[in-house]
Amino acid sequence: MDVLRVIDQIEKSFEASHLERLFKYIRQPSVSALNLGNQEMSEMLAEEIRDVGGDAEVVETAEFPVVFGLIDEGADRTLLCHGLYDVTPAEEPNWVNPPFEPQIQELDGLGRCVVGRGAEDMKTGIACVMNAVYAARAANEKLPINLMFVHEASELGSGGIKDFFPRHKDKMKKANAAYWLCPMAQTNGTPIVPLGLKGNLMGRLFCRPGEWGGPVGNEIHALNCNWIGNPAEHLIEAVSYLEKRLQEIYEKSGGWVPSDSQEKLCRQLSERMDQEMMKRSLGVKRFKQDDFHDAVRAHLFKAEFTVVGLQAGFIGEGKSVKVSIPSEAQAVVNMRFQPGEDPDERIENIRNILAEGGYGDIEFVVNNHYAGGGTPPDHPLIKCFIQAHEEMGTNPEVWPVHPAGMPVELWTERLGVPWIGGLPCNAMRKHAANEYAQVNGILQSEKFLVHFFEGFSRLTY
Repeated sequence: MDVLRVIDQIEKSFEASHLERLFKYIRQPSVSALNLGNQEMSEMLAEEIRDVGGDAEVVETAEFPVVFGLIDEGADRTLLCHGLYDVTPAEEPNWVNPPFEPQIQELDGLGRCVVGRGAEDMKTGIACVMNAVYAARAANEKLPINLMFVHEASELGSGGIKDFFPRHKDKMKKANAAYWLCPMAQTNGTPIVPLGLKGNLMGRLFCRPGEWGGPVGNEIHALNCNWIGNPAEHLIEAVSYLEKRLQEIYEKSGGWVPSDSQEKLCRQLSERMDQEMMKRSLGVKRFKQDDFHDAVRAHLFKAEFTVVGLQAGFIGEGKSVKVSIPSEAQAVVNMRFQPGEDPDERIENIRNILAEGGYGDIEFVVNNHYAGGGTPPDHPLIKCFIQAHEEMGTNPEVWPVHPAGMPVELWTERLGVPWIGGLPCNAMRKHAANEYAQVNGILQSEKFLVHFFEGFSRLTY
């Protein structure tokens, strides 16, 4: 493939048609939590794969559809592109434009950005790959590799792909590597290259009345708080104990321990990262840790247990209150663990910690989970990927582990192929108002893909 010829075509088509493809994706709501639009989104993506000469099907699963496609160029090597087509609800206030009516906005310190739900998570990556293919077709250039597509709905825990995988594993064995289509760059455009992603778990902690105390069968007036246990307080105490024990395990290296090479990459990363830029991009005043390297290390290597929602009793507006001890409390929790760790073992570990602290009455219900994974830094795929960035004139940040959660283990262990992820586009604010992707980063990502495809075609391992 003539790389420069295809890149020239990308530049010619970018403003007129390539951005419009992303707009089209965003305009189609695909909200798993509301069961809204996933079928339509799947059909749209499958039709585009067919439009450029590929084969595609929308595979029904126990949860949401999976788009499975192949553009077979008769090449020696096949790259499996893993995309996420669904998004979260967009009911947050303060959007600068309606979330499903994308617009280009000038955002402070970021320049021109596409703003809309799915700009970061993760319709931009899918659009970039398709735009690169369309550009190659328009330039009359044959792709140097075959492209396989597995696009799923992940926001509720990737239940669909876990159902899809065993039924289509044999067909996927044609792939030589798996590539996660996620925009990953700093606000200054520096690309992020993750060598691995964490596993993920969504669940709930329930505190109900029992032998420990609490009002059985009904709420009671709060005047009884000095002699009757409160499920809300008991649950908060349990979560506090759990987080304290997990911190102790991390500090004493009692769980998963990073390798020497991972520690070295972590140190290099913290030394080159701009701490103040990170605070601005995240919208925070400070990190939990006083030392920035300690903050980066915990971000990468510490198991995460996060309370994302709490519910107990009556919560009204203003003076609207109900002075009662609730009969039940629950917390929605997210847990992320390191590549290679067994989710079932981590789940059992949480239950054991609760029991040892005297909180065995707290019920831990797991809704879904999956294992992470990654690729060693010296693998030829990683070297090829970084070389493509260097050909673009950039020096990427290499993250030994990224805290994003994805079922990477499906590719690295069950399919047996190396994995890599990331596109050189700064995109942020997923799950929040004004989710965005920088326009220049989208353009650079399409160009990067052309370099990566060409380099990948020459790989042997």
